[in-house]
Amino acid sequence: MTLSTTTRLGLIVLSLALAPLILIGQSANPAPPSVPLEANAPFTVAVSTTTIEGGPVYVADSGPRGAGFRVINGGVRNLANGGAHAATNAETQFLLAGTPKVRILMTLAEGLYRVVARRSAGIQTLADLGGKKVTVPRETSAHYFLVRMLASAGLAESDVTIVDVPRDQMAAGVVDRRADAIAMWEPESQKAVESLGPDAVVFQDNRIYRELFSVYTTTDVLNDARRRPELVAFLRAVLAAVDELKASPSKHFPLIAQTTGHPVERVARSWEHHAFPVAVLSDMLDVMVEEEKWAAGKQGREPRSRAALSTFFDSSILDEARRR
Repeated sequence: MTLSTTTRLGLIVLSLALAPLILIGQSANPAPPSVPLEANAPFTVAVSTTTIEGGPVYVADSGPRGAGFRVINGGVRNLANGGAHAATNAETQFLLAGTPKVRILMTLAEGLYRVVARRSAGIQTLADLGGKKVTVPRETSAHYFLVRMLASAGLAESDVTIVDVPRDQMAAGVVDRRADAIAMWEPESQKAVESLGPDAVVFQDNRIYRELFSVYTTTDVLNDARRRPELVAFLRAVLAAVDELKASPSKHFPLIAQTTGHPVERVARSWEHHAFPVAVLSDMLDVMVEEEKWAAGKQGREPRSRAALSTFFDSSILDEARRR
């Protein structure tokens, strides 16, 4: 049968529309997952696949245990719409987009963020950012990091001008003077350091804030006799991958680079700005209580109490995963 020109054009348009949604898991998948997922769908994990923090998931997915789950590009919002069984994201996105059913299982990675600025813009200290242009992705962990860093220098968010630059051009935006500084996760900060060379000045104090890139699921999965063991198996695979990464990180840099779309050399130079605690951190609730005030302000709502936020933690899956 010969397709008409109109039909062929229609199929091309449809394929282009679906292209960004194709899964990136261990094996190619011919179609994007349904939303919500079908009852018989494979265990699905949503990860922002441009992030180095997701490295342990990529390593787990590429190994033999990766056959037990598939990885899609996404995050905690996929839990809200039923498009995933588990997800990773910074705690900021949980506060902004999490639903009452979402649960925090553990912190997989800590992002040790930096502010990178141009000396030639008259910036020598954090306080010099006052009146300057800063590029940062709005309402993200990097945005909150910037706010906390500014506060440590006696500045408010309103004391700087936030300029919007595409995320893959943020370092270039500082170099070509669309912005005077960048607050961003890796490896874009590393890219800014490399691009600015001697003109770069770096501000970093992870006692003030570090990203808590965590693993999440829902109460539906936790209470599902089929899905709960699959979730435990996924966490076991991730724990094993973290052990591999800690023992020999450079071995896995090519995979992480291929998955995230960043050069291997930049992944390697950015690696030191991450830690992988794979734990329920003792201070995470403290961090979230303060950050919730900022998140609530951005959304025009009342902040949730410490007691309310504490109900979102569930360490039982991590405990099960550690009992091998």
